[in-house]
Amino acid sequence: SKKLQALQKDSEHEKIIEHLDIISHESARCGQIVKDLLIFSRSEQDEFAKEDLLQIVDKSITVIDHHLEIHGITLIKDYTEQTIELYCNADKIQQALMALLINSIEAMPNGGKIILNIICEKNNIIIRVIDEGTGISDKDLPHIFEPFYSTKEASNGTGLGLAVAYGIVANHKGKIEVEKTSAQGTTFKIVLPQNEHLA
Repeated sequence: SKKLQALQKDSEHEKIIEHLDIISHESARCGQIVKDLLIFSRSEQDEFAKEDLLQIVDKSITVIDHHLEIHGITLIKDYTEQTIELYCNADKIQQALMALLINSIEAMPNGGKIILNIICEKNNIIIRVIDEGTGISDKDLPHIFEPFYSTKEASNGTGLGLAVAYGIVANHKGKIEVEKTSAQGTTFKIVLPQNEHLA
């Protein structure tokens, strides 16, 4: 593609370059799907370390901040500002949090607010993502953590976001569930063991 762009005169190779760019983009997307499936199937060995969960949360919010802004969504941080230590793979926990937050954003076409609530309870960290979205139907609810299951019709997504989040949480010996859902919104709950000997 780069060679053709350098060689071409008067856009003569424009159509070929366009097709090559599509091939490049779709190849990268296939690679990402394979990576996501590896995470879901827990085939990769994660490197765990003691991390500050709040730093991971801040990074996640920074990455999706633009999405919040363009959808008219306010994120409310409902947690302590003191360090919350978690034995984990920071990149994977960030990926799981971002998947949940993006899922909530996509369920809120008319804007609103998302509450991110974090508490510590009996050697566990409990994270809740509470949105004001359209909710999950009874038909979809049993399947939302399955790979390639998507509730979004004609979507560009692969339906892997929540499946990947599920795989990451399971790999951290944790649990993820829909705590409640209705037409007024949905609450996702993650429970993660805080300490090394529990994970």
